[in-house]
Amino acid sequence: MSPGPSDSLGNLSPRLALVGVLALIALVHLPLLGYQFVYDDGWTLVANGFLRVPTDLGLLFSAEAVARHVPDAFRPGLVVFDMLGYHLLGLSSGLHHALSIALHLGVCAVLVRWLRALGAPFDLALGTAGLFGLLAIHAEAVAVVSYREDLLAALLGLAAALAASRGRLAAAAFLSLGACSMKLSAGAIPALWLLAEGLSPWRPRPPPARLVRGALALGLGVAAVLVYTVALYGALDPYGADNLRVYSHRVGLGPVLAASLPIHLGYLQQMLVPIGLSPEYTDRAADLRDPAVVLAGAALLALAGYGLGCARRRPLVALAILGAFALALPTSNLFPMPNMRADRFMYLPSVPVCLGLAALLLAAGRWLSRHVPEDMKLVARVAPLAAVVVVQGSVRVATAAVYRDNSHLWGVARERAPDSARAHAVLGELVVRNVPADAPREDKALAFARAEAHCRNAERHDPRYELPQLCFARLAAAREDWATAYRRYQAALAVSPDRNAGIFAGLAEVSLDLPATSETTRTDLARRHLAEGLASYPYSPELHATAGRIFHRLADPEQARFHYRRSLDLAPERPEALLANIELLLDLGRPADATELLLREKTAWLAADPGDRTALVARHRDALRLFEPSLILSADPVGVFAHEP
Repeated sequence: MSPGPSDSLGNLSPRLALVGVLALIALVHLPLLGYQFVYDDGWTLVANGFLRVPTDLGLLFSAEAVARHVPDAFRPGLVVFDMLGYHLLGLSSGLHHALSIALHLGVCAVLVRWLRALGAPFDLALGTAGLFGLLAIHAEAVAVVSYREDLLAALLGLAAALAASRGRLAAAAFLSLGACSMKLSAGAIPALWLLAEGLSPWRPRPPPARLVRGALALGLGVAAVLVYTVALYGALDPYGADNLRVYSHRVGLGPVLAASLPIHLGYLQQMLVPIGLSPEYTDRAADLRDPAVVLAGAALLALAGYGLGCARRRPLVALAILGAFALALPTSNLFPMPNMRADRFMYLPSVPVCLGLAALLLAAGRWLSRHVPEDMKLVARVAPLAAVVVVQGSVRVATAAVYRDNSHLWGVARERAPDSARAHAVLGELVVRNVPADAPREDKALAFARAEAHCRNAERHDPRYELPQLCFARLAAAREDWATAYRRYQAALAVSPDRNAGIFAGLAEVSLDLPATSETTRTDLARRHLAEGLASYPYSPELHATAGRIFHRLADPEQARFHYRRSLDLAPERPEALLANIELLLDLGRPADATELLLREKTAWLAADPGDRTALVARHRDALRLFEPSLILSADPVGVFAHEP
């Protein structure tokens, strides 16, 4: 008798086979351990001071979270997870990438368990997980630490579906709540579960009462997060109706939905044939009469119709097609999103696609096995699926390499999306930031000219976006053109809906150097911008560090020390506030206090540039000789650390 679909792995232990597939997926992802933080990792993790203040966690569930601009406040589960992750792993990019890999492996393992609970043959469940684990379009979701929201939503969402299929309704509701609190794209999980249980490709269909109870349990978690979002923001849209980053707020919902039809057909092509993957896509409007829109709409409608038509005779095909449509709804631009398109949006919707594709490839393998010698049958059964997995995995490795650091990422982003204002603006800022302070004047001028070209291109592509204005502002500040810098910071603030801590910091600092302005006016402007910024962004270490420098400059040492201290509390790994605080104490003639501070903050001290440390040690010695010569032996930090000269 020829082997059936459930035993086509021969005598191989299912548990051993699953461990082997997970090990292969982990091996392919090992290079990520050497990658840096990129994209929004800085905003959500590196410079997110809220994560360093666990005593304030309670305000996450109040309107204060919005008033204080806590990053991702409308995803409370994600914020709690990030807080735990920070306190366990610190800011080790390698450890955080390892955590993302572990979450991805967890999704694959839970997917196998749920498919088995639905009655799927083991080879199909394992093949689906293997294909999903190495699908090239997932490179972005796994390689960028701040996108683990997609991994968490999928992990908890599939675990909720598994619990519902096993009749554990309380656990299903709780896990559904957790999934949606990570990302609301998991809100489509109840629809996927209903399709899987209702179509029931591998076992008798459960009674309607059980389907209703399971769907209600899963829906409770979705409803709870929706209620939380409305309570926090006063609407289902956490981005705000006037947020210019949401393209539908600029051009209307109709043109955005029209453009979404080719986008979703493109997603399907990228999953089947991994071409066109990119770290950046440009938002575009379209007309329903455009030929590309009409053809894409017709193709998607035909596919959905075919899926519906297969519901009775080919339930597995129907599940693959209709499940993908259901899971894609939350990211179909029906609801406001800052990005119309991103590869990571297909992380969860690709689950049913992988199921259908794995079933097709295994069927091809069974056909092939009937035409080869007996000793080659097992190899032939898995050959088509293995070939596709190898191709997807190879493209996955190459695609993930784009995300190894910000400079490489944004260089590729500009090449793949040359009309992206964001890519040009970020590249311009990176050029300015990477110019050494002691670089020759000619080298600085050349670098600034390159940065200006990026800023101009960014403004040309999107004059209503804050990043081009910020690019110009920081370039002008580097050139010490304070009036232009102040004007550009103001222009950025006028169109920026949030994430404005850096803008307020720039306005305050530039204010003190405005030409043709009285000292009183400059001081008042700086204080006003600081007050506005700190009221809205009290968890920004950058803003507190800027406040410390400004009050230091204004000869207000108590205020300066307070803000330096706060900045260090909110970002203990960053040395800038510590070095500035030590300089302030030396300016005040308090070298012993400087020593005490330095010894208390060893992590930040050792993170500082060795040249800066050496210069401060020399200043400290001089201050000891001048102000407290009797303490020169006990208070001198030289020799305390092996790194010091």
